[in-house]
Amino acid sequence: MKINRIILLFIFIVNLLCAQTLIVEGGTKQIEYDLEFLNQIRFSQLDSLSNTALSFHTVTGIRHIRLSDIDAVEFNDTDEVLVHHMGLISHFRQADINYIDISPVTLPDRPEGARSGSKFMEDILGTTFQQREPYILTEFLNGNIPDILRDFITLTSTFKDVNGTNHTVEYDVMTDYLSIGTNEDYCRIPMGPSTAQKIADAYGCILTTTKLCDDIWQHATVHLDPIPYYPVADNNSQVYKFIEHNTDINAAREMAGGTIHELIAGIKKDVVICNAVKTKPGYVAIYGWHYTSGTAIQPLYTGHVDWYVDYSHGIRLVNNIVRVDGVPMNAETILRDSILYKLLSDENGIMRLPRYRY
Repeated sequence: MKINRIILLFIFIVNLLCAQTLIVEGGTKQIEYDLEFLNQIRFSQLDSLSNTALSFHTVTGIRHIRLSDIDAVEFNDTDEVLVHHMGLISHFRQADINYIDISPVTLPDRPEGARSGSKFMEDILGTTFQQREPYILTEFLNGNIPDILRDFITLTSTFKDVNGTNHTVEYDVMTDYLSIGTNEDYCRIPMGPSTAQKIADAYGCILTTTKLCDDIWQHATVHLDPIPYYPVADNNSQVYKFIEHNTDINAAREMAGGTIHELIAGIKKDVVICNAVKTKPGYVAIYGWHYTSGTAIQPLYTGHVDWYVDYSHGIRLVNNIVRVDGVPMNAETILRDSILYKLLSDENGIMRLPRYRY
């Protein structure tokens, strides 16, 4: 009943807020409401695994409210939209809302007054790995990420299971690597795998696998050649190198004609999950950094201890809910399944521990 009530209310909202075409899906039916506007908003009935959110794109940024938490939506006499959820009421001025859509994940709001990317990096200059990791974690758990990372993109690929049967796999990914700040001022953040795993868990996501890294590269619309730095002592593990690399990537993207909203690849070595996470605890697995030809500089490597981080490491998150032939499934469940694990992994054998310990 709650879902039906929400859908009916949203039809009303979209009419008032001048969105365009609303598609309501339920079972095998698809009903289109032509509202004669510019944005297309798609709703689907919630399943038990859903982490979907109502996503308000406003003049001050994107806000997510988990759909399953919403009790009611109403309008008051001051041209506001009121969303009742979990005993709270969130207020939105209709004039401030650009459009509404559905996000496959629910991410925390960015706090008002949160630090920009450049300010955060300035504040952690000169810190050691052990000193800065708690600060990094706090920023991400508090939602200090640019809006470009809140807009996950859905990729669709055909993968074979262990028996060679084709399956259509849909998965949602961040268009770029975990960053702190705003769209106008953000920095990609290298970090240890335990910190990355804590963030992934809080966001309802998993880290990538080598197979997904390759597939994401295939789907990317911005391909950049890797930008490596020659190692001098431990310089490449210093924060100032993280900043330099971030700046160089942004300059290269601009030269290539790419934008911040596109899916980008080839710029980082991904911290990945793989079978070695269980068999070789205390180490980090990295992979990728693809040339524009599609060849990865870095094969799967597990030789670094888990407190080693350098400028080339990046964290790209994938929604933990993956749709296999249209059926929502938990990604970790897929990776542990003796038949389906090949859909997300190119290793031999199930992934018994598809996560880093912390």
